[in-house]
Amino acid sequence: MKNKVEKEGAGEASSGLPKGVVDSLRAETLARLDTFKRDVAEASVETRGGVWRYRRTAGRGSLPTLLLPGIQGGGEVFYELALRMGDSVPLVVASAPDIEDVGAMVDSTLQFVDTLGFQRINLLGSSLGGYLVQAVALEQPCRVNQLIIANGFYDPAPFRKSLPPVSVLASTPAAELVGKGLKSILETPDDDPGRVALKTVMQALVGPVQPVENYRSRTLLLASAGALQRPGVPDEHVMVIDDDRDPMMPAAMRNALRERYAQAEHHPIAGGGHLPAIQRPQEFAGFVASRLRGERPA
Repeated sequence: MKNKVEKEGAGEASSGLPKGVVDSLRAETLARLDTFKRDVAEASVETRGGVWRYRRTAGRGSLPTLLLPGIQGGGEVFYELALRMGDSVPLVVASAPDIEDVGAMVDSTLQFVDTLGFQRINLLGSSLGGYLVQAVALEQPCRVNQLIIANGFYDPAPFRKSLPPVSVLASTPAAELVGKGLKSILETPDDDPGRVALKTVMQALVGPVQPVENYRSRTLLLASAGALQRPGVPDEHVMVIDDDRDPMMPAAMRNALRERYAQAEHHPIAGGGHLPAIQRPQEFAGFVASRLRGERPA
């Protein structure tokens, strides 16, 4: 298996999965996503920054965990995690309003948490969400029990080098930004079940569920975001999940996060790509569940 991964990473051509297999994987993915949307009801909360959409699972017996997504897809990208552990762990799968400033996003997030009546919480963020949960923890570290950062970063400077100026992004039609942003995902070969699932989910969510203007607001937030100081959460309360071959994360950003939380629990998920919650859901849920239930993986 290791040799296969190394060859794919080196850029060798892939024949892809048979069409029948791909069609079956897509149908299964959409069925799982539909089950989540049917079984975990959507609600909304008004904050100073706008309206938050969220879905709260029925899990009881532990602190609630707020899940913040990245730029693409909204909170529904965590559908597999909710299906796999939502009955035993209370998860709040959230989609934030169209906010383009980090400080305003942190303020709105904390107001959202207050409105739901949570005094102390766990935070899990993916990609840009991984940056934002650190920003929230930096503001009020005493309220954060566990901090889980999946394919995240604390300084977006290396990524911003590839972006146009904020003024150009702001004047670009949202649909055009979505097209450019999803291009690398949608053009990925169908040679891995996780990649098929990722493409299927992005097509199902971005536009139909996550408005394109919301996608643009996340892009603009990232484009103007600065480096974060380290939040006052002890390393023993932090877990980092990532993938050395994440195609969307510059190595400098990934390595800097690893160095910042060098004493924290760390789990690279081979084949997890940029969204292991979708691309490797079983492994991802296993690590998250172990952390939230106070256990450590073997």
